[in-house]
Amino acid sequence: MPDKEIYLDMDGVCVDFMSAVLRTHGMDPEGVMADWATRHRGEVFPQPLIGMEPQTFFTNKAMDDAAFWSSLVPYAWFDVLFEEMSKIGHVIFLTAPTGAPGCVAGKHIWLKDKFGNDFQDFIFTRHKERLAHGSAFLVDDLAHNTQRFMERDGHGVLFPQIWNRNADIGDKVNYVIEYLRTGVDPAPFNAAPSGSDGHS
Repeated sequence: MPDKEIYLDMDGVCVDFMSAVLRTHGMDPEGVMADWATRHRGEVFPQPLIGMEPQTFFTNKAMDDAAFWSSLVPYAWFDVLFEEMSKIGHVIFLTAPTGAPGCVAGKHIWLKDKFGNDFQDFIFTRHKERLAHGSAFLVDDLAHNTQRFMERDGHGVLFPQIWNRNADIGDKVNYVIEYLRTGVDPAPFNAAPSGSDGHS
């Protein structure tokens, strides 16, 4: 029986939260992401590209509704990632609620739609580091989350995305699975770029 506890972030790892938020602002996700990848690669939140501050961007009224969260589209790699992770340890979705009234309800609906009404392997909290221990791995796209987790003796696995220091890692799933299997970062980098955003 696998003895590793794997905490899996949702937004930016399992579901395409960023594209959904861009659409609420009337932006073209494909175009913005292309510019982000070429001109702002590795930046947590490229404000000059987005044209607004993070607080404004991540608090659009459209995000208040549970339907926004329950309809988030899973990334193409999600099913394989979850399947492979489940062979290594006990996977628990660990996702931070926002101030949006429908956030927790919508994420709960998403999980139940995907895994059934009896599914219970999820935790909603912004304090992810509180769950850290020697056999715990946090897979997250934000470096400040993985760093805090590691500071409490857990293992932080930074999921490759264009907004973090692992932006140039092409095979996201294999990178994460290798890390989870060995406990060693296969592509170590220096400290993450500074910055903050609202997805988690």
